[in-house]
Amino acid sequence: MIMQNRNKLGIFIAFIYIFIVVPLAWAQNEAAPVKPPELDEMKLKEKIVSRVQKANVGKNAAYKNFDSKMVIVEKKITFQSSGLMLYGVKLKILPVLPGQKNEYLYLVVDPSLTVQYSDILDMETGANILNQITTELRRIDLPEKGIGSETYKGGGSHQIVLISDPFCPYCRQVWGYLLQHKDKINLLKLAHYPVNTISETACAVLEFARQKQLNYFDIVNFSYTKMNFSKSPVEILSQYTAEFPALKECWGQDLEAAVQKLRAEFLPIIQREQSEIKDMGLSGTPITFVDGVMINGANFPTFDELMP
Repeated sequence: MIMQNRNKLGIFIAFIYIFIVVPLAWAQNEAAPVKPPELDEMKLKEKIVSRVQKANVGKNAAYKNFDSKMVIVEKKITFQSSGLMLYGVKLKILPVLPGQKNEYLYLVVDPSLTVQYSDILDMETGANILNQITTELRRIDLPEKGIGSETYKGGGSHQIVLISDPFCPYCRQVWGYLLQHKDKINLLKLAHYPVNTISETACAVLEFARQKQLNYFDIVNFSYTKMNFSKSPVEILSQYTAEFPALKECWGQDLEAAVQKLRAEFLPIIQREQSEIKDMGLSGTPITFVDGVMINGANFPTFDELMP
Protein backbone atom coordinates (compact mmCIF):
# COMPACT_ATOMS: atom_id res chain seq x y z
CA MET A 1 0.00 0.00 0.00
CA ILE A 2 2.80 2.38 0.92
CA MET A 3 4.56 1.65 -2.39
CA GLN A 4 1.35 2.30 -4.28
CA ASN A 5 0.89 5.67 -2.52
CA ARG A 6 4.48 6.63 -3.28
CA ASN A 7 4.03 5.73 -6.93
CA LYS A 8 0.86 7.81 -7.08
CA LEU A 9 2.64 10.73 -5.41
CA GLY A 10 5.54 10.47 -7.89
CA ILE A 11 3.14 10.43 -10.81
CA PHE A 12 1.30 13.46 -9.38
CA ILE A 13 4.56 15.43 -8.93
CA ALA A 14 5.65 14.54 -12.46
CA PHE A 15 2.27 15.70 -13.75
CA ILE A 16 2.63 19.06 -12.01
CA TYR A 17 6.19 19.51 -13.32
CA ILE A 18 5.41 18.61 -16.92
CA PHE A 19 2.08 20.36 -17.33
CA ILE A 20 2.38 23.33 -14.95
CA VAL A 21 5.98 24.15 -13.98
CA VAL A 22 7.57 23.70 -17.42
CA PRO A 23 4.91 25.67 -19.35
CA LEU A 24 5.01 28.43 -16.72
CA ALA A 25 8.78 28.74 -16.98
CA TRP A 26 8.54 28.70 -20.78
CA ALA A 27 5.92 31.45 -20.71
CA GLN A 28 8.06 33.56 -18.39
CA ASN A 29 11.03 33.18 -20.71
CA GLU A 30 8.89 34.08 -23.70
CA ALA A 31 7.57 37.18 -21.96
CA ALA A 32 11.02 38.35 -20.88
CA PRO A 33 12.38 41.05 -23.19
CA VAL A 34 15.24 39.92 -25.39
CA LYS A 35 18.14 42.32 -25.37
CA PRO A 36 19.08 43.20 -28.96
CA PRO A 37 22.63 42.43 -30.04
CA GLU A 38 24.97 45.39 -29.89
CA LEU A 39 26.23 46.91 -33.11
CA ASP A 40 29.97 46.36 -33.36
CA GLU A 41 30.89 49.93 -34.28
CA MET A 42 34.61 49.23 -34.59
CA LYS A 43 33.96 46.35 -36.99
CA LEU A 44 31.66 48.59 -39.03
CA LYS A 45 34.33 51.30 -39.19
CA GLU A 46 36.92 48.78 -40.33
CA LYS A 47 34.62 47.60 -43.11
CA ILE A 48 34.13 51.18 -44.28
CA VAL A 49 37.90 51.76 -44.20
CA SER A 50 38.41 48.66 -46.34
CA ARG A 51 35.71 49.77 -48.78
CA VAL A 52 37.14 53.29 -49.14
CA GLN A 53 40.69 52.04 -49.59
CA LYS A 54 39.65 49.52 -52.27
CA ALA A 55 37.68 52.20 -54.13
CA ASN A 56 40.72 54.49 -54.19
CA VAL A 57 43.52 51.96 -54.67
CA GLY A 58 46.04 53.26 -57.16
CA LYS A 59 44.42 56.72 -57.26
CA ASN A 60 46.20 58.42 -54.38
CA ALA A 61 48.77 57.10 -51.91
CA ALA A 62 47.24 59.23 -49.14
CA TYR A 63 44.40 56.74 -48.78
CA LYS A 64 46.86 54.25 -47.27
CA ASN A 65 46.70 56.42 -44.13
CA PHE A 66 42.90 56.34 -44.01
CA ASP A 67 41.91 54.51 -40.82
CA SER A 68 38.98 53.88 -38.46
CA LYS A 69 39.64 57.13 -36.55
CA MET A 70 38.46 58.96 -39.67
CA VAL A 71 35.06 57.23 -39.60
CA ILE A 72 32.63 58.62 -37.00
CA VAL A 73 29.27 57.09 -36.05
CA GLU A 74 27.04 60.17 -35.73
CA LYS A 75 23.65 58.48 -35.31
CA LYS A 76 22.36 54.95 -34.75
CA ILE A 77 18.78 53.64 -34.86
CA THR A 78 17.86 50.12 -33.73
CA PHE A 79 14.66 48.67 -35.21
CA GLN A 80 12.97 45.40 -36.17
CA SER A 81 11.52 44.45 -39.55
CA SER A 82 9.77 41.10 -40.09
CA GLY A 83 11.60 39.66 -37.10
CA LEU A 84 15.00 40.97 -38.23
CA MET A 85 17.00 43.18 -35.89
CA LEU A 86 18.57 45.93 -37.98
CA TYR A 87 20.55 49.13 -37.49
CA GLY A 88 20.26 52.40 -39.37
CA VAL A 89 23.59 54.23 -39.13
CA LYS A 90 24.79 57.69 -40.13
CA LEU A 91 28.56 57.84 -40.63
CA LYS A 92 30.76 60.88 -41.11
CA ILE A 93 33.86 60.29 -43.23
CA LEU A 94 36.63 62.78 -42.49
CA PRO A 95 38.58 64.18 -45.47
CA VAL A 96 41.74 62.47 -46.63
CA LEU A 97 43.02 65.04 -49.10
CA PRO A 98 43.45 68.82 -48.67
CA GLY A 99 40.37 70.73 -49.75
CA GLN A 100 38.03 67.77 -49.33
CA LYS A 101 34.85 68.16 -47.29
CA ASN A 102 33.30 65.72 -44.85
CA GLU A 103 31.28 62.97 -46.52
CA TYR A 104 28.29 61.16 -45.02
CA LEU A 105 27.06 57.59 -45.43
CA TYR A 106 23.58 56.35 -44.50
CA LEU A 107 23.47 52.57 -44.06
CA VAL A 108 21.01 49.94 -42.89
CA VAL A 109 22.85 46.80 -41.75
CA ASP A 110 22.28 43.60 -39.78
CA PRO A 111 24.13 43.05 -36.46
CA SER A 112 26.63 40.68 -38.07
CA LEU A 113 27.52 43.35 -40.66
CA THR A 114 27.28 40.82 -43.46
CA VAL A 115 24.25 42.38 -45.20
CA GLN A 116 23.51 45.98 -46.16
CA TYR A 117 19.86 46.71 -46.97
CA SER A 118 18.65 49.28 -49.49
CA ASP A 119 14.99 48.23 -49.76
CA ILE A 120 12.53 46.37 -47.55
CA LEU A 121 9.09 46.53 -49.11
CA ASP A 122 5.75 46.21 -47.36
CA MET A 123 3.94 43.43 -49.25
CA GLU A 124 0.53 45.10 -48.80
CA THR A 125 1.37 48.63 -49.85
CA GLY A 126 4.67 48.21 -51.72
CA ALA A 127 6.11 51.07 -49.64
CA ASN A 128 9.80 51.01 -48.75
CA ILE A 129 9.94 50.50 -44.97
CA LEU A 130 13.47 51.88 -44.85
CA ASN A 131 12.42 55.34 -46.07
CA GLN A 132 11.31 56.32 -42.57
CA ILE A 133 14.63 55.15 -41.09
CA THR A 134 16.67 57.01 -43.71
CA THR A 135 14.59 60.15 -43.17
CA GLU A 136 15.24 59.99 -39.43
CA LEU A 137 18.99 59.48 -39.99
CA ARG A 138 19.05 62.61 -42.17
CA ARG A 139 17.19 64.72 -39.62
CA ILE A 140 19.34 67.74 -38.69
CA ASP A 141 18.57 70.48 -36.20
CA LEU A 142 19.42 73.33 -38.56
CA PRO A 143 18.07 76.14 -36.34
CA GLU A 144 20.51 74.98 -33.67
CA LYS A 145 23.33 75.12 -36.22
CA GLY A 146 22.34 78.65 -37.23
CA ILE A 147 21.89 77.86 -40.93
CA GLY A 148 19.77 80.39 -42.81
CA SER A 149 18.22 83.73 -41.85
CA GLU A 150 14.64 84.54 -40.91
CA THR A 151 12.66 85.41 -44.02
CA TYR A 152 9.06 84.90 -42.95
CA LYS A 153 7.29 84.54 -39.60
CA GLY A 154 3.75 83.16 -39.57
CA GLY A 155 1.08 81.63 -37.42
CA GLY A 156 1.56 78.01 -38.52
CA SER A 157 3.40 75.21 -36.77
CA HIS A 158 6.23 74.20 -39.13
CA GLN A 159 9.88 75.26 -39.01
CA ILE A 160 11.30 75.50 -42.55
CA VAL A 161 14.87 75.99 -43.74
CA LEU A 162 15.32 76.41 -47.50
CA ILE A 163 18.80 76.16 -49.02
CA SER A 164 18.46 77.57 -52.51
CA ASP A 165 19.60 79.62 -55.49
CA PRO A 166 17.20 82.28 -56.86
CA PHE A 167 18.04 81.33 -60.47
CA CYS A 168 17.49 77.59 -59.90
CA PRO A 169 14.13 76.64 -61.53
CA TYR A 170 13.43 73.93 -58.95
CA CYS A 171 14.18 76.36 -56.12
CA ARG A 172 11.60 78.69 -57.61
CA GLN A 173 9.06 75.86 -57.63
CA VAL A 174 9.72 75.13 -53.95
CA TRP A 175 9.45 78.83 -53.10
CA GLY A 176 6.09 78.94 -54.89
CA TYR A 177 4.90 75.91 -52.92
CA LEU A 178 5.90 77.51 -49.62
CA LEU A 179 4.08 80.73 -50.55
CA GLN A 180 0.91 78.74 -51.19
CA HIS A 181 1.23 77.16 -47.73
CA LYS A 182 2.28 80.22 -45.71
CA ASP A 183 -0.55 79.55 -43.27
CA LYS A 184 1.22 76.33 -42.19
CA ILE A 185 4.59 77.98 -41.54
CA ASN A 186 5.77 79.27 -38.19
CA LEU A 187 9.30 80.22 -39.30
CA LEU A 188 10.90 80.19 -42.74
CA LYS A 189 14.68 80.59 -42.89
CA LEU A 190 16.50 81.05 -46.18
CA ALA A 191 20.13 80.08 -46.81
CA HIS A 192 21.60 81.46 -50.03
CA TYR A 193 23.50 78.83 -52.00
CA PRO A 194 24.60 80.28 -55.38
CA VAL A 195 25.65 77.55 -57.77
CA ASN A 196 27.44 79.89 -60.20
CA THR A 197 28.94 83.40 -60.38
CA ILE A 198 25.76 84.87 -61.91
CA SER A 199 23.69 83.75 -58.94
CA GLU A 200 26.29 85.20 -56.57
CA THR A 201 25.28 88.75 -57.53
CA ALA A 202 21.60 88.12 -56.79
CA CYS A 203 22.46 86.45 -53.48
CA ALA A 204 24.68 89.39 -52.51
CA VAL A 205 21.72 91.72 -53.15
CA LEU A 206 19.51 89.56 -50.92
CA GLU A 207 22.07 89.60 -48.11
CA PHE A 208 22.38 93.39 -48.49
CA ALA A 209 18.58 93.78 -48.25
CA ARG A 210 18.43 91.54 -45.19
CA GLN A 211 21.11 93.40 -43.29
CA LYS A 212 19.73 96.83 -44.25
CA GLN A 213 16.15 95.66 -43.48
CA LEU A 214 14.88 96.92 -46.85
CA ASN A 215 11.66 94.98 -47.60
CA TYR A 216 13.63 91.74 -47.38
CA PHE A 217 10.70 89.34 -47.90
CA ASP A 218 9.41 91.32 -50.91
CA ILE A 219 12.88 91.44 -52.49
CA VAL A 220 13.33 87.68 -51.95
CA ASN A 221 9.88 87.03 -53.45
CA PHE A 222 10.73 89.18 -56.50
CA SER A 223 14.00 87.28 -56.94
CA TYR A 224 12.22 83.92 -57.01
CA THR A 225 9.14 84.88 -59.00
CA LYS A 226 9.65 87.81 -61.38
CA MET A 227 13.35 88.43 -61.90
CA ASN A 228 14.64 87.31 -65.29
CA PHE A 229 17.85 85.36 -65.64
CA SER A 230 20.75 87.44 -66.93
CA LYS A 231 24.47 86.86 -67.31
CA SER A 232 25.08 90.55 -66.73
CA PRO A 233 25.47 91.55 -63.06
CA VAL A 234 24.58 95.15 -63.98
CA GLU A 235 21.37 93.98 -65.65
CA ILE A 236 20.49 92.03 -62.50
CA LEU A 237 20.88 95.19 -60.40
CA SER A 238 18.85 97.14 -62.97
CA GLN A 239 15.94 94.76 -62.48
CA TYR A 240 16.11 95.25 -58.73
CA THR A 241 16.24 99.05 -58.92
CA ALA A 242 13.34 99.14 -61.39
CA GLU A 243 11.19 97.17 -58.93
CA PHE A 244 12.55 98.76 -55.73
CA PRO A 245 13.62 102.39 -56.26
CA ALA A 246 14.93 102.56 -52.68
CA LEU A 247 17.78 100.29 -53.76
CA LYS A 248 18.89 102.81 -56.37
CA GLU A 249 19.12 105.43 -53.66
CA CYS A 250 21.44 103.10 -51.74
CA TRP A 251 23.59 102.13 -54.72
CA GLY A 252 23.71 105.35 -56.75
CA GLN A 253 23.84 105.65 -60.54
CA ASP A 254 27.03 103.64 -61.10
CA LEU A 255 25.68 100.09 -60.97
CA GLU A 256 29.00 98.64 -62.12
CA ALA A 257 30.64 100.03 -59.00
CA ALA A 258 27.66 98.87 -56.93
CA VAL A 259 28.14 95.30 -58.20
CA GLN A 260 31.79 95.29 -57.12
CA LYS A 261 30.96 96.71 -53.70
CA LEU A 262 28.10 94.27 -53.08
CA ARG A 263 30.19 91.25 -54.06
CA ALA A 264 33.17 92.39 -51.97
CA GLU A 265 31.11 93.07 -48.84
CA PHE A 266 28.43 90.39 -48.82
CA LEU A 267 29.73 87.47 -50.88
CA PRO A 268 32.21 86.33 -48.18
CA ILE A 269 29.29 86.01 -45.74
CA ILE A 270 27.39 83.82 -48.20
CA GLN A 271 30.45 81.73 -48.99
CA ARG A 272 31.12 81.05 -45.30
CA GLU A 273 27.59 79.71 -44.88
CA GLN A 274 28.00 77.69 -48.08
CA SER A 275 31.11 76.11 -46.62
CA GLU A 276 29.26 75.22 -43.39
CA ILE A 277 26.47 73.62 -45.42
CA LYS A 278 28.98 71.57 -47.42
CA ASP A 279 30.64 70.44 -44.17
CA MET A 280 27.28 68.98 -43.17
CA GLY A 281 27.37 66.77 -46.27
CA LEU A 282 24.82 68.84 -48.19
CA SER A 283 25.21 70.02 -51.77
CA GLY A 284 23.04 71.16 -54.64
CA THR A 285 19.75 73.03 -54.62
CA PRO A 286 17.04 73.07 -53.53
CA ILE A 287 17.38 71.35 -50.16
CA THR A 288 14.53 71.97 -47.73
CA PHE A 289 14.23 70.99 -44.09
CA VAL A 290 10.71 70.69 -42.72
CA ASP A 291 10.89 70.38 -38.92
CA GLY A 292 14.38 68.95 -39.33
CA VAL A 293 13.51 66.40 -42.05
CA MET A 294 15.41 66.88 -45.30
CA ILE A 295 13.73 67.01 -48.70
CA ASN A 296 15.90 66.93 -51.82
CA GLY A 297 14.56 68.80 -54.83
CA ALA A 298 10.98 69.73 -55.62
CA ASN A 299 9.49 66.57 -54.07
CA PHE A 300 6.02 67.92 -53.40
CA PRO A 301 4.38 64.63 -52.28
CA THR A 302 6.91 64.58 -49.42
CA PHE A 303 6.16 68.24 -48.65
CA ASP A 304 2.46 67.32 -48.45
CA GLU A 305 3.23 64.48 -46.01
CA LEU A 306 5.37 66.66 -43.76
CA MET A 307 3.12 69.73 -43.94
CA PRO A 308 -0.42 68.27 -43.72
